[in-house]
Amino acid sequence: MEINYYTIGERIRHYREENGLSQEELADIIGVSWRHFNYLEHGERKTSVDNLVAIANALKISSNELLVDYLETLPQKLESEVIDLINECTLNEKTILVDMLKHLKQLLSEYGI
Repeated sequence: MEINYYTIGERIRHYREENGLSQEELADIIGVSWRHFNYLEHGERKTSVDNLVAIANALKISSNELLVDYLETLPQKLESEVIDLINECTLNEKTILVDMLKHLKQLLSEYGI
């Protein structure tokens, strides 16, 4: 599998902007130069696991959020968790959850997520 660092950089930029941070601020937080961070965010350089974890921590997200395209087991695990939760619900709870999920999905779409 080949990792596309440009895609990871796009995700970093998305979450950085969502957190209201400039490149300079996030670079300072994770302890790298602005220029080095700029290369990472534009996918022009590979990054270390240490940097990915530092970036994720600074952005208050899981590193999975940055690597989601490359994780094979994550979607299956999430799907299994959802199924387990639904199976534990009453019919009334299932109806409410489905309605809530429809509304949440619509909101995510409206926000471009």
